[in-house]
Amino acid sequence: MNTHIIVSILLCTLSCEPTEIRIWDGDTFRIGAHKGEAIRILNIDAPEIKGKCAFETDLAQRSKARLASLLKTGKIGIRRRDTDRYGRTLASVEINGRDAGDILVSEGLARTWSGRREPWC
Repeated sequence: MNTHIIVSILLCTLSCEPTEIRIWDGDTFRIGAHKGEAIRILNIDAPEIKGKCAFETDLAQRSKARLASLLKTGKIGIRRRDTDRYGRTLASVEINGRDAGDILVSEGLARTWSGRREPWC
């Protein structure tokens, strides 16, 4: 069963405020309660939790856990750009000035978005 990882963070937009986020997977999280804003990290693709093979599912869980650990380590900055077809906010996310998507890609837990889904299996 997939459960969300919930962490308390210091979210900085115009000012810095403590808040809670729920991590869905390696590239998506929700700020606040279940009806809060859904954020999709811009320009990366993380594996799906309900993957097409054991490798993808395992990598998805590792990516999700790593995103949670990154988000709870410091000051979070979100630069909103657009929304996707599911209504999620597309944004770049920084942790202590470092791009979260770049970190996940460099660690092999996500890949740069090519404009279409690529298989993980």
